[in-house]
Amino acid sequence: MWLKKVFCIFATLFYRFSLVGGCYEGERAALMSFKSLLTDPSNRLSSWKGENCCNWKGIKCSSSGRVVAVNLRNPHPVKVMISINNEVISNSNNASDFALKGAISPLLFSLDHIQHLDLSLNNFMFSKLPAEISNLTKLTYLNLSNAMFQDSIDMQFSNLTSLRSLDLSCANLVPDYSSVSVSLTLQPKLDVGTFLSFISYGYLSSPNLRWLEGLRHLRYLVMTGVDLSKASESFHWAKPVSSLSNLILLRLSNCNISGRIPIGQLLNLTSLSVLDMRADILTSTIPAMLSNLTTLSVLDFTGNDIDGHIPYLPQLEQLYVSSNPAMTINLVSMFSASWSKLKFLDISFTHVGGTLPSSLSNSTSLTFFQADGCSIQGSIPSSVTKLKKLRTLTLNDNNIIGQLPVSMSSLISLRYLSLIQNGLRGHIPTSICQILSLEYLNIEWNELTGRLPLCILQLPKLSYLSVNKNNLNGNLPLSLLQKSRLDLISFGINGLSVENDNQYQHAVQTFQPKVMEFTSCNMRGEIPEFFSNLTSLVILILANNSLSGAIPYWLFNLPALSVLDLSMNNFEGVITPTIQMKSSLFPSIVNLARNKLQGPIPTQLENVNVIDLSLNNFVGSIPAQIGEIPAIKSISLSGNKIHGPIPESFCQSTNVLQVLDLSNNSLSGSIPHSLGNCKSLIYLNLGQNKLTGSVPEALERVTRLRCLDLNGNEFEGSFPTVIEKFQELEILNLAGNRFKGRIPKFIGDLHHLRILVLASNSFNESIPEGVMKLENLQFISLSRNKLSGPIPENLEGLKKMMKAQNQTTILGYYYSLKFTGAQLEIVTKGQTRFLVSVYSYNTGFDVSSNALTGKIPEKIGLLNGIPFLNLSHNNLTGLIPKTIGEMISLESLDLSYNQLTGEIPVTLATLDFLAYLNLSCNNLSGRIPTNPHFDTLHLDGTAYIGNRYLCGSPDGLNCSKIGPSTTETTENTYDQENVLFIVVIFSGFVTGISGVFLLLYLIDDNWRNRYWRAVDKIVLKIVNCKP
Repeated sequence: MWLKKVFCIFATLFYRFSLVGGCYEGERAALMSFKSLLTDPSNRLSSWKGENCCNWKGIKCSSSGRVVAVNLRNPHPVKVMISINNEVISNSNNASDFALKGAISPLLFSLDHIQHLDLSLNNFMFSKLPAEISNLTKLTYLNLSNAMFQDSIDMQFSNLTSLRSLDLSCANLVPDYSSVSVSLTLQPKLDVGTFLSFISYGYLSSPNLRWLEGLRHLRYLVMTGVDLSKASESFHWAKPVSSLSNLILLRLSNCNISGRIPIGQLLNLTSLSVLDMRADILTSTIPAMLSNLTTLSVLDFTGNDIDGHIPYLPQLEQLYVSSNPAMTINLVSMFSASWSKLKFLDISFTHVGGTLPSSLSNSTSLTFFQADGCSIQGSIPSSVTKLKKLRTLTLNDNNIIGQLPVSMSSLISLRYLSLIQNGLRGHIPTSICQILSLEYLNIEWNELTGRLPLCILQLPKLSYLSVNKNNLNGNLPLSLLQKSRLDLISFGINGLSVENDNQYQHAVQTFQPKVMEFTSCNMRGEIPEFFSNLTSLVILILANNSLSGAIPYWLFNLPALSVLDLSMNNFEGVITPTIQMKSSLFPSIVNLARNKLQGPIPTQLENVNVIDLSLNNFVGSIPAQIGEIPAIKSISLSGNKIHGPIPESFCQSTNVLQVLDLSNNSLSGSIPHSLGNCKSLIYLNLGQNKLTGSVPEALERVTRLRCLDLNGNEFEGSFPTVIEKFQELEILNLAGNRFKGRIPKFIGDLHHLRILVLASNSFNESIPEGVMKLENLQFISLSRNKLSGPIPENLEGLKKMMKAQNQTTILGYYYSLKFTGAQLEIVTKGQTRFLVSVYSYNTGFDVSSNALTGKIPEKIGLLNGIPFLNLSHNNLTGLIPKTIGEMISLESLDLSYNQLTGEIPVTLATLDFLAYLNLSCNNLSGRIPTNPHFDTLHLDGTAYIGNRYLCGSPDGLNCSKIGPSTTETTENTYDQENVLFIVVIFSGFVTGISGVFLLLYLIDDNWRNRYWRAVDKIVLKIVNCKP
């Protein structure tokens, strides 16, 4: 037995350590076991065969045949980005997947001579960190980053005392374009945030960092994305880090670290060169004591909650503090001292407020300066042009004014210049053409004037040129562009005229742009023929020009085209039945709206995300194939001559449809139940068709819906109960149908509702009280129904109507680079208006043409932010509330065709913006108030007809027969007569008629005359109250 055990031990050792062709058999077997548990889609391990593992790809052996390095880092990881729709999409040219997938064999960690292990950027399927890794005590380099592990870090690495470099990252920075959006203000504003965000690749956490204490040889520690929220709850959480005295690089970004910067522990890291705590939750100021770390060259606190200012840290070469909005940076103070080593400075989205100081030029080493969204004011100082090494200058979204410095030609190293959305004025200096190194120039969304210096097109390295949304002028022949090497050209919304001079036969091959944007550039004629040779073109925007003729078929066959916008031109004819777009970093868009196109709708749409064919002359029915496109997000066919039913093919189970607009056609039939599968749907407009039936309950799954417009159809039945499921609804328009019954109480629970239009139906009973508690409601129209009962008195819940809007915004949605806006029909100033765009100031209250009773609520005056109020054609009684005079925004007031009594309140005459008034057909009496502005309203008296006892009305009383006006407040005797009026009334009840006659003999003649005038007024008022 003893001999048998000895033999087994000997055999095992022989198996493990015997050399086979230069490789130990045991180590070879361990590697083969590792391979056996993995899938290898790109055959990266295809060389792992044969006896000598030292020759396998990724394996390195010592001279004695021991495996000392395993480098299986994914050489081609899939590059991703966050799209403008906040979707993670591939940004990689590699169609193949090079990541190893599966679990890690424990035998891999029997390679106890290994010094270098790199398994990064693979996919280990959320497996735990191998506990056996602690056996590899000779490791000096370990990289497990972004390899899809899921575990808590405890003591797995504490034995690896020889480590010099450790990377456990589980998140990575990727391009993020979702922060780019358009603010829907009256003057649209480009909102740009950070262009980088973290994407997680697995999940690792650590409740504390005590496991670091034994790793005293560490020089590089990277833990990006490791959750240290629990660890940072301890005040001394970073103490184990302070023991790593040899540390050169420390990256703790995106780790959810909260609290103050642990300066006390960091000061022990006397060799530290790089400190990266980007995207944490740090709340302190930047400690001035960091200046004691004399070796520190890179400091990154981007995206925290840091406040205060930037201390003087003269040793730094790179400083990144962007996206800390609580930071206040005084550039004048900062650059009063010398930052002689500083090369990179990013202070974007902090608060600067002041001007760019001339002392900025003292930082002669500066190569990169970014200060977007900092509220910087003033002009660009000419001294900036002394920065001879400056390569990148971005000052987007500030308040910079003045002209571009003429001396910009001195920036001899400048490659990237971006000044988007400022207040720059004047001409673009021709000296900019002397910056031969310039590759990127973006000066869009300013107020620049004059001509575009054509010499810019001749800059040898310039690939990106954007000057749109300025006030430039002049002509620009297309033949000049062809001589450039531009990848992106954007000239739109200027006064520039792009001319097709037909001189494009030569040099076409050198001109291969990826983006051409010529919106509102006065282009005429047909689409230039040479565009058919632009094989690299991804985006072509020619909107709002005067282009005509047929859309050439070859345009839809360009090999790289992803975005095509030909809207608002004069194109006509029939378009090709097949439209095929290409994939790119942008949503694929076909926008042919507002032309004169005819014929049937294209049946084959390949790789199209957004299609807009609205406001043309398309005929026929909707092809079933459109609803079957798997990746389509927006379909707009409104304003054509389409008939037939809505296809059942819409919204298959895998759809991502967000916008569907089929309005203003002749569609018939019912709403297909398949629309209930549109779970991503945000905007649904089926208005102005011939649809019938009821709203299907299947729509209850469309819970993200924000706009539902079914107006102008033939729907019937009670109020659709499915609407209760749309808790994000902002716009609801059911006008012009055959709905009946009561308006349900749940309307008051749709707290996001901004537009409520139920006009021209047969709704009855009372107005639900909850409607008047909708704080975001800006417009309500319940007119032309059969509603009864009083107007709810508690109107203070209508917060949006109670004040004028400080900032004018457009009501709509911006998805997939496409704006879809709300539309609205209103009745104001006696006329019906159709609003193509609805703004925040389009507020109003219309409950006209019902059977409402009772008094007008006194609290109506709280709605002082609405421009029109229409309560006409009801059975309202009582006085007109004086509080209407507090509705200072009122432009149109219609109270006609009611049973209102009493005088017209004097307060109405104080409404300075009132342009339309209709009080006709009531029982009003007394004089019409006078005021220079009020007197101009309806001089013909039509606003007052039908009030027979109203003095001044065309069919009312003659003012000369009833004495002075009771509204002439300038007479001193007015108040006296009112007092005497009250006295007379009460004395009559007390003493009787005989006592009054006796009193007349006791008072003097002056008082007697006043008494009789008061009696006359009593009689007149009694007469006026008669029907």
